[in-house]
Amino acid sequence: MKKEWFTAAELAGQKGMPAHATNVTRKAKSQNWEYRQITGLRGVNFEYHASSLPQETQEALGLEGVKKPRQAENNDSDMVTIQIYSAKAKTWSKAKPETHMMLPKRYLPKSLSEQELSNLFALEAPDNTMQPTINVGEVVLVSRVANKTAISTGVFVIETNMGITIKRLKPNLAGTEIKVCCDSDKFDDETLKREDFNKSIRLVGKVARSVITEIN
Repeated sequence: MKKEWFTAAELAGQKGMPAHATNVTRKAKSQNWEYRQITGLRGVNFEYHASSLPQETQEALGLEGVKKPRQAENNDSDMVTIQIYSAKAKTWSKAKPETHMMLPKRYLPKSLSEQELSNLFALEAPDNTMQPTINVGEVVLVSRVANKTAISTGVFVIETNMGITIKRLKPNLAGTEIKVCCDSDKFDDETLKREDFNKSIRLVGKVARSVITEIN
């Protein structure tokens, strides 16, 4: 049996396809290609059915005349669009969504409130300070928070004078000090008084979970 389902990475560069997987994903979304969620992977990734591909791409893959799958697996009512931001901007106010991804609603963290779910966005991890928990370039789901919100222990997207990064924050019981931690042992942790933290660090959002996507 010939292979009929392909990831964006597999299609990138094929005849009739964009050179990069990210642009293949955009093309698939805009043209409403048949897709399915890949099973057995950590996170979420998608494969696209050959019947949705341009004729020249089908021919290049030796799949001309392939029929549509018996049952379409995409149901827009079961999906949610998540904007993906790059952390290349020095300040969050200048950060813009570079692309988006579709996630099954069942994949979203059940622990989040309705308000937190409505504030979800995704971010490409900008550095390796959180390895092995989060690798550089990995996409994480983030729930936007107010800058002066009460901080509980967790992993947060923050803005410092060095740019946008991800750190583990650990407030003391009184909330007067906050330890800014890196999961990688190659970087040092830092403990700040709350007033110093407020002056030097801006909260952007709390990391809900990491995902794997076709962003390359």
